[in-house]
Amino acid sequence: MPRRTIRTKHQIVARVEAELLKRLRAGDGLSRVELARELQLAPSTAGIYVDRLLRDRFIVERHKAGREQGRPPMLLVPNPDGGRFVGVDFEARSILATVVDFSQQVVKQARREIRAGDSVERILMRIEEIIRTVIEGDKRPLLGIGVGVPGTIDPVNGIARGYEFIAGWKDVPLARRLGDEFGVPVQLENNIRSMAMAELWFGQGLGLRNFVCLGVRTGIGAGIVADGRLLRGERGSAGQIGKWPAPGAPMSGAKPAARTLEGVASLRAILAAAGAATKTAMDLTALRAAAEAGDRKVLHVLERAADFHGWAIHQLQLLFDPRRVILVGPLAELGSAFLDPLCAAVRRHSPEAQPEVVNSTLGEFSGAFGAAALALHQWRPAR
Repeated sequence: MPRRTIRTKHQIVARVEAELLKRLRAGDGLSRVELARELQLAPSTAGIYVDRLLRDRFIVERHKAGREQGRPPMLLVPNPDGGRFVGVDFEARSILATVVDFSQQVVKQARREIRAGDSVERILMRIEEIIRTVIEGDKRPLLGIGVGVPGTIDPVNGIARGYEFIAGWKDVPLARRLGDEFGVPVQLENNIRSMAMAELWFGQGLGLRNFVCLGVRTGIGAGIVADGRLLRGERGSAGQIGKWPAPGAPMSGAKPAARTLEGVASLRAILAAAGAATKTAMDLTALRAAAEAGDRKVLHVLERAADFHGWAIHQLQLLFDPRRVILVGPLAELGSAFLDPLCAAVRRHSPEAQPEVVNSTLGEFSGAFGAAALALHQWRPAR
């Protein structure tokens, strides 16, 4: 048989097995009959794939609970010991990493700070170091790495194209470097889109076909799911809404030339404005404490920022008509202190039709979790 035909056959087998595993992870286990039906395969054909994955210990069988008489049917489930996947999410302030096992359960998490002025090489070394930290002491094989990258990316060639908040971050061959270091496939995705994938698979976007993740950190981005598909764009730049011209005047404390949405309503701009208003040094912890204490100056800053984001959500509503907008990132940690004025701003800017606006429930590691899940979903058994 020609080598190309053999390779094509192996690729088809790997794709079917990957889809089989995806179906098993989506539920709480499936029987062989149910799996064959979902994959639209003859039971005998599905059985060949199942037996191979059982042999390789990527899946295991367990008894279905709840049946008292007769022999209980066996369910197929992913084997947690089949391997591990690492997800990394970073931006200008921090690096977060999550390890999931083969059944997609979180095993370990870690966080590292990025210091102002850190070089590109230093940041790359920190990413490698946090990956080594989260995989240390676990003998299960590392099968893949996913990275949520800030700014624009070239996912096909594994290159981080550019991110203005890290000096010199341009055309970084991130996938090749991490692949060479750890010897596994590396998948890149924009970090806000990684958060959107986490919401789609596990969070507030579960079961929805149209929603937007609004991510507010050092920059601002939107992860857009339309008709059940994550939008990336022709050059991987979809959702870069932080560059939109902002309406009105800059917030107090922002640079006079900051006329973009990021310039007036990113976390950095909010902290600067709150610090200027209260004449104190302000970080996220202090901002949260001041908001919870009812500091009027800080609440006014949050209301003004919420108005900018309410305007942005109105533009997204006109473009994509999402059912829900999910706030991800540090501002979601403020709870109702930011969500309430944001919902009020959305009602002002979109009086006729508003999407539901909610906080993410996945926490600060959602981007890393989404990146790990991406690596897991893209993985194919070697055949």
